[in-house]
Amino acid sequence: MPRFDYMICSAQLTRITFVNNRWQGDLPADAQGALNTCPEMWEFLQQVGGNGWELVAVTSESAEEKSKSLTTLYLKRQRL
Repeated sequence: MPRFDYMICSAQLTRITFVNNRWQGDLPADAQGALNTCPEMWEFLQQVGGNGWELVAVTSESAEEKSKSLTTLYLKRQRL
């Protein structure tokens, strides 16, 4: 029976901010401009897809301010 690894990614404004609760930016999360140091969603998905990760679901939570809207991506890959 196959076993899988899972990855849960949070994104804001097309930038991946957290992967399995780990901040992805080069600056601390509360620093000004920190979001801009996080990977672009498209580039991130291209990279992890090349490593066997498959996007299996996406959810989105809207907020009045577009910058506070949150997208969650769920990925899995088979363990070797």
